[in-house]
Amino acid sequence: MHNDQYPAKRNPSAAIGLMLYLGYLAIFFTIWSVNGVDYLRIGENAETTRLWYALPTLGGGLFLIVAISLLGWWHRVLFDPVRVGPKWAWILPAAVAVIIIHNFLGVRAEGLSAALLLWSTLGGIGVGFGEEMITRGSLIVGLRSRYSEGRVWLISSLLFSALHVPNVIYGLPATAMPIQVVLTFIMGSGFYVMRRLSGTLILPMVLHGLWDSSLFLNVATGVEPSVTQFAVYPLALVCLIAVLTRNRPAQ
Repeated sequence: MHNDQYPAKRNPSAAIGLMLYLGYLAIFFTIWSVNGVDYLRIGENAETTRLWYALPTLGGGLFLIVAISLLGWWHRVLFDPVRVGPKWAWILPAAVAVIIIHNFLGVRAEGLSAALLLWSTLGGIGVGFGEEMITRGSLIVGLRSRYSEGRVWLISSLLFSALHVPNVIYGLPATAMPIQVVLTFIMGSGFYVMRRLSGTLILPMVLHGLWDSSLFLNVATGVEPSVTQFAVYPLALVCLIAVLTRNRPAQ
């Protein structure tokens, strides 16, 4: 029913989903390389936010807009025909929203400039749209044509985690990389849960973009992000189990 109502110009496949993932990353890391990114200084000021946060995500996002339009996948990547998960699992997006608000309230106004706010906002739009689209959007649509929903969650979350591995090339300490990979896998699983709960990619897009921007603005204005953010990770795992055990096909 879902597929008949919104026919694609090109039938979804895992290969196409993977190509979109790789295409976005190729553009993203090319821009990083050209702009000489120093990973540990991303979000340090308006200029590093523009060059290393906003421009690469927006560049990759433009590629995705064209590609998804040509494929005719917009409805499939943005909406599921059914919602899955217990109502209490909505505590996860609620907790993420509370932490985002807490982070924004902690931003030092005296360290905030119009340029920093602009590029942080554009970067948040770029990362929320781009990273969600290539992992829990077009990739999920492609994977669902071949795999069970459990495998769709696992593969998409592993690839979300994997896209952070090249950060070591750009300045992330090698000792910090395994921790980042594990945390991004869990956070990616949490965003997957939000898609299944709400039936739309829009919710994780919005919260992902706001989450990243709230953290960058804390760093840019000289504030240490609150450790309360780490409460999200065990909560994400609990909610993931609840969604997977109630799993129903999303097509």
